[in-house]
Amino acid sequence: MRKKYTYGFMILLAGLLSACSKDFLELKPDQSTETDKAIRDLPGLRAAISGVYSLMQNANYYGRTLPLLPDLRADNSFISVINTNRYRNQDQYIVTANDVYTTDSWNALYSVVANANMVITKGPAITLLPSVTDSIEAKQIVAEAYAVRAQVFFDLSRMYAQPYNFTADASHMGIPVVTVTDINAVQSPSRSSMKDTYAQIINDLTTAIRQFEESKSTSFTSGRINAYSAKALLARVLLYKEDWLGAATQADAVIKSNKYVLLTGDKLVSDFKITGNSETIFEIINTPVDNAGTDGLGYMFNQDGYGDVLATNNVFNIYAAGDVRRNFLQKSKRAGNGGENPANVITKYSDVTTFSEGIKVMRLAELYLIRAEALAHLEKAPEAQADLNVVAQRADRNALPVTATGQALLDAVQLERRKELAFEGHRLFDLIRTKQSFTKYLASDKTIQVAWPSTKVILPIPQRELDANPNIRNQQNEGYK
Repeated sequence: MRKKYTYGFMILLAGLLSACSKDFLELKPDQSTETDKAIRDLPGLRAAISGVYSLMQNANYYGRTLPLLPDLRADNSFISVINTNRYRNQDQYIVTANDVYTTDSWNALYSVVANANMVITKGPAITLLPSVTDSIEAKQIVAEAYAVRAQVFFDLSRMYAQPYNFTADASHMGIPVVTVTDINAVQSPSRSSMKDTYAQIINDLTTAIRQFEESKSTSFTSGRINAYSAKALLARVLLYKEDWLGAATQADAVIKSNKYVLLTGDKLVSDFKITGNSETIFEIINTPVDNAGTDGLGYMFNQDGYGDVLATNNVFNIYAAGDVRRNFLQKSKRAGNGGENPANVITKYSDVTTFSEGIKVMRLAELYLIRAEALAHLEKAPEAQADLNVVAQRADRNALPVTATGQALLDAVQLERRKELAFEGHRLFDLIRTKQSFTKYLASDKTIQVAWPSTKVILPIPQRELDANPNIRNQQNEGYK
C-alpha cells in the first residue's frame, strides 16, 4: 500500500523526487527544501507530473471518495444495514466538520494542487531546452499540470461549495484558490467567491489548451490529460456555469475531433472496464502494482470485498429491460446474515483481485449529453434530441426516438445522464446544479427528504483547516457553524 502524506495549507509541501514517483509522494516535510532542485531537468519534470497523477489515485480522491459520494449522497445508492462503518455519516446526512473523510479528501485534493503548482512554477524554464523534442514534451507537461489543477479546483468547488448558480452573480463563497506553493512559508488563503473560483478554473484550462496546441502534442493516452480531454473538462465546467454556448462549442470540438469513439451497445458493459477503451477521454489508471488495494472503489461494491454500498430500487427501475446499462447492476443479496435480500449489487467497478480497474473521469458519452443539454437550453431542440438519441439508443436498441421539447427535453437529458453516468460520481452534482429536491434512500426502507436549497448537500470545511488558518476561520459553510 502507498504511504499516505497529508497536506494542508498550514503544512509544508512534501519534496519532489529525482527518479521515482513513489519518492515524490513519500519524502518527508523536512526534505521539502530540496523541492526547488528536484524539477531542474526533463527527467525531474516527468517524475513530478507522474507523481501528480499518482496522488489522484488516493482513496480520498478518485481512488474511491469522489466517484462514490455523489451517488451515495443522492438517490442512486446507500450504505447497507451490514457495513464496515465507512461513509455512514455521509449516507445519513450527519456529517460534521471533524469528519475524517471530509478532512482527508480536503487534504488529498490540495496536495495535488500543491504539487501541480510546483510543475507550473518550475516547468517553464525546462521548456527552453535546446532540444526541440524535449522542449515540446516539457511544455506538454506544464499544460497537463494546469489542466490537473483546474480539475482539482473544480472538484473542490463541487464538494465544498454551493453550485455556481446558487446566487445570481456567483458571489457566494467558493474555495481557497492557491496558485503558488511556497515551500518556505506558511500559506493561509481565504476563500474566493465562486465567480473568482470558476474564473481561475477556466483560465487554467484555456492556458492548458493553448499550450497543448502550441506544443503540437500527438500523445493521446487515457491516463494523461491532453488538449481534447482539457476541452472536455472545460465543456463540463461551462455547463455547470450555465454558459450554454461555450459548453456546446467545447463538447462539439471533442466529439468532432474523432479521437474517441463510443463503445457499441454490445460492448458497453464488457469493455467499460478496459483501460484506454475507445470512448474514455480521461481516467485514473490503476495497475496490479500501483493501486488503492482494499481502499479502492470496487471493494465498496463487490460482495467479496466490503460490499457496503448498494444501489437503490429507485435507480434500478429507471432502466428498461432491454437497456444494457442495467447489467451494471445485479439482483443478488448482501453478503452476511441479515443483509438485504434481494439487493442491487453494483458491478460497474468490481475488481477485488488485481485492483487494476481505471476510474473513468470523462467519457465521450458525457460529451454528447453535455452538448444535448446545452443545445436544449439554446432552443435547438432537433440537435439536442439527436445527441440524446445517440446515447440512449446505443444502450437500448428499442428506445424510441426523443421528441420532447422545452422543459420535457431538459428532463429527458437529466434522466439519460442518470442512466449513463450512474456510479461515476455525477448524480448529486447534477441534482444541485439543476436545483432539484430529491429523496435520499437509506437501509431498511428509511428515507430523507432533501429540499432545494439545502445547506447539507455540500461538505463542511474541515475543522482542522478552520483551526489552523485564521483567514478561513469565519468562513465555514452555512449549516455547519
